[in-house]
Amino acid sequence: MWILAVDIGTTHVKAGCLDPEGRLRRRAVRALPLLRDETGRAEHDPEALWDAFVAATREALGEEAPAVRGLILSAYQLGLLPVDARGRPLMGLMTLLDTRPRETFPGLLARIDGTILYARTGCPPLFHYPLAKLAWLRARRPEIFRAARWFLGAKEYLLLRLLGKPFTEPSLATATQLMDLRTLRWDPELLAAVELSADRLPEVVAPEARLGPLRPEAAAALGLPPEVEVIAGVYDGGAMGLGLGALAPGVGVMNLGTTAMIRMIAAQPVLDHSPRMRLQTYALLPGRWFPGGALNNAGIVRQWLQEAVLRVVDAEAEALAEATAGPTGILFFPFLAGEREPGIGPMASGVIFGLRVHHGQGHLIRAAMEGVAFALRRLLEALRENGLQPVRLRAGGGGTRSPLWMRILASVFEMPIEVPEIPEPSLLGSAMLAWKALGILPDLSALPPGVPVRVYSPVEDWIPVYAEQFARFQAVLANLEAAFQHGGSSEAHHLTMGGAHEPL
Repeated sequence: MWILAVDIGTTHVKAGCLDPEGRLRRRAVRALPLLRDETGRAEHDPEALWDAFVAATREALGEEAPAVRGLILSAYQLGLLPVDARGRPLMGLMTLLDTRPRETFPGLLARIDGTILYARTGCPPLFHYPLAKLAWLRARRPEIFRAARWFLGAKEYLLLRLLGKPFTEPSLATATQLMDLRTLRWDPELLAAVELSADRLPEVVAPEARLGPLRPEAAAALGLPPEVEVIAGVYDGGAMGLGLGALAPGVGVMNLGTTAMIRMIAAQPVLDHSPRMRLQTYALLPGRWFPGGALNNAGIVRQWLQEAVLRVVDAEAEALAEATAGPTGILFFPFLAGEREPGIGPMASGVIFGLRVHHGQGHLIRAAMEGVAFALRRLLEALRENGLQPVRLRAGGGGTRSPLWMRILASVFEMPIEVPEIPEPSLLGSAMLAWKALGILPDLSALPPGVPVRVYSPVEDWIPVYAEQFARFQAVLANLEAAFQHGGSSEAHHLTMGGAHEPL
């Protein structure tokens, strides 16, 4: 018996069939075009989303459809799609990359105190959340706002097509900025702020909820037996966390992809005690929250540097960076696509500080990796300052393929980093949750047996050097923040969160 797990990202749809031992039997990937223009629009065509979902699913199934017991989805947060009473989209699906809501966001904040908003929802006052998208839609597309029967995200839209009714679950619902983080109910005052009633949002169910069999037409499109059960699942970052073993005691998880995150399971919501609102907290499983922080800028920075500036490929870049032999002394502020921390803000840009005539290509590449590491250490320290102390850190994502980057991160964090050799942690995490829902897997806390784990330890000579450089990074950043807030351009706004999305 297999589980079919599907992950919906901003640029790709991944599907895989996994067995009860967590082995990925078959895998498929389909590109998902992102529709962008100079207004800040960043949408998915809902029909293209469905087509990519169907194509990836059918390829991952191959001839093994009769062996599939359940279907489970994970997807990106912060999307918004208005649909009519028949489930037909009324416009494109606004992704987390869409910057148009910035136009009406000041007016929204004039009616809602940002500090109170954060305290209620665990989401900082930024224009990327669906609350701000709804305010923009109501002001700029009132005819669509009025005509919409439901407002959905990517996963909810696919569930509507699969089941005939839209569902959501807490890890997505708490990222709308419309849900009270502690009661896990839609907040009446926040709904009223955008003239919305709760019945226009999908029903909230538990992550392990078995939502029933597929509609016959959906089963036929996917090539699955109609009796295959659909399980609610969690968002993509939560699925990755489960796949990396985040439920094990003391384990923090890091994704190092195009973007990056550091998070840790907590038994209650955890908000940043400081006014900087560095943490975002989402509900994950019953009695479990997933506080932490995310970066817009990780692999996208190295990719930009290699492709747009230095014109080198990955292997050559890695060799050049390795040849530098030690910390660079350059401070690379990697905020090419803005940032989600309100103090830095979406208008932030990249800055390279401390260049000298002896610096070459390898120094720049390594400095970019160091800059991302320093930015991630800020998030790790935010967790620690708010009572979350990971004693082990597990990492996934494409950046883990760079041994140098992992040694830099371990040295900056001053702790070892474990990299389980799992091809698709998000698909594995979803499959584990599905097996749990079906009563086959008793525990979600452990990695599947036999998974090799690479361990990267800090380089002792680098630790004091990076500690000093991190202090300088913090000091210079404090002076840059005013420039980011007052000197940003409209072009920077269009770059905000402009790369391929990874789990938050």
